[in-house]
Amino acid sequence: MLRYLRGKEKPESDADLLARFQGEEDKEALASLFNRYLALSYGLAIRYLKTEDRAEDAVMAIYIELQEKLPQHQVRNFKNWLHTFVRNHCLMQLRREKREIMENIDPLIVQSAEIWHPLDEEMPDQDREIVLRACLDQLNEQQIACVQLFYFEGHSYLTIAEFRQESVGQVRSNIQNGRRNLRKCIEERENRNTSGE
Repeated sequence: MLRYLRGKEKPESDADLLARFQGEEDKEALASLFNRYLALSYGLAIRYLKTEDRAEDAVMAIYIELQEKLPQHQVRNFKNWLHTFVRNHCLMQLRREKREIMENIDPLIVQSAEIWHPLDEEMPDQDREIVLRACLDQLNEQQIACVQLFYFEGHSYLTIAEFRQESVGQVRSNIQNGRRNLRKCIEERENRNTSGE
């Protein structure tokens, strides 16, 4: 009976939950606060990372990171702050993945007739690898990932599409555009070298 007299309790504001977590290390307060924006965080992660699995992993990592980093920040608007935090986390992850791909280039790609112009046959492998790394770095993340999986690791379009949760057409487009951009970059560098620039 008393609960009807009291009426509906007003939910705690973001600021109240944040104060409870930062002041008392109340993890339930953080969980409640994060749950309010879980869909927002997940949607943003998918936009950057492109697959559900990667987005889910990122959101879990972000929640763990918040427990450590949130107490150190003065936050006026949690929703806006979280949006920036999630975006930065995803961008850092993409940069890290791109760097790992660049560090693990399979030497076999250096011999690939699909990439190298026939005029490059006299170029030493070490020079080819230097040029290739520089040109790969100019591709976008989707092109690098698809080129890596197709040429370096020998996967089919269908396998790559399933792994990346993209259509076969999108994978084909990324591979073809990546290959075209690589060839263009390599030819431009070769022309600069032969012209003595």
